[in-house]
Amino acid sequence: MEVNSKKKIIKEDTKHIHKGSKEEQSGQIVLSTRVRVARNLSGFKFSGFSINSEKKEILKLVKSTFFSNKKSSSYTFSNVSKLSRIQRGFFIEKHILSPEMAYKLYSKGLIFKNIDKDFNEFLSILINEKDHIRIQSVICGLNIQKAYSQVLSLEKILEKKLKFAYDKDFGYLTSSPVNLGTALKISVLVHVPGIIILGKVEEFIKKLNNIGCIVKGFSGENSEIVGNILQISNQVSLGKNEQQLIEEMNAICLNIIDEEKEAITKVKEDIPLIVEDSILRSYGMFKYAKILSYYESIELLSMLKIGIELELINDIKPFNFYNLITSLGDYGIILSKNLDLEPDSDQLDKVRMDILRKELK
Repeated sequence: MEVNSKKKIIKEDTKHIHKGSKEEQSGQIVLSTRVRVARNLSGFKFSGFSINSEKKEILKLVKSTFFSNKKSSSYTFSNVSKLSRIQRGFFIEKHILSPEMAYKLYSKGLIFKNIDKDFNEFLSILINEKDHIRIQSVICGLNIQKAYSQVLSLEKILEKKLKFAYDKDFGYLTSSPVNLGTALKISVLVHVPGIIILGKVEEFIKKLNNIGCIVKGFSGENSEIVGNILQISNQVSLGKNEQQLIEEMNAICLNIIDEEKEAITKVKEDIPLIVEDSILRSYGMFKYAKILSYYESIELLSMLKIGIELELINDIKPFNFYNLITSLGDYGIILSKNLDLEPDSDQLDKVRMDILRKELK
């Protein structure tokens, strides 16, 4: 996969930013953009080596610094140890908290601002994760520049009073050598059923690896491909400035969109029997199944979306794929429906099936 530098890579892919129209809901390829920077405070050990009293001091310092600024009034603070198990599970499900933040809870904090009612767009600062500070912005669709600008605005609030660990040769010092340099990580979730149907996914991943990208499954590290969704991010941030990383990743995303569109066009010309069968089996499950696990729901919605696009299904209305799959997690359902149920229970799977069916009819 060559990055086409002749494209207008600064201009964001506005066609794939979700605004709710039927065209955009049926044509989502880049589902979301996540931009994150890692920072550590000068004079303190990395989180993995610091003792509890140091972590407590870092938490207090970052919290007081951030909320002393007038621009922070719309943000909330949570001590992770004081969140309920269900709340922590929900935040992990939404990728607001990392799984590491739910382990050894002492002096871990979350500064958070929700941008939409579904918790699919947000700004956050994780305190005492692998690094002292991780600032992130998540936006639906493809909009890397906007997400980075939001992260930068939060970083500026903190760096007015805090000194970050920095080396003139290695850039920002981080707990992982991979993040040295700008310590900027750009990740996108992409839905690429056409590429996968044509059997080109291994070649696709290899090309991305060769141009410096990491490719993971829907749930991140060591996860399998579920619902034809891949998570793609830059591998290193040393040796390039922030704008170079942004431009390169945006160009890569635009090329992925073109490649997926071409793949879907080829599939439409001659739909493989096994694909048609899988779509219609998914349709049958949608019509008649009683229970549905979370990962089954992602697979099912992916196949239904393809079925609509290939005109094999015509009695399901177009839907926002990303918004729907992110609303069907166990903890999200428990909180939204105020249920007294355990994750992975059959009763919860029944509620999920009912929600999905109601949304699509």
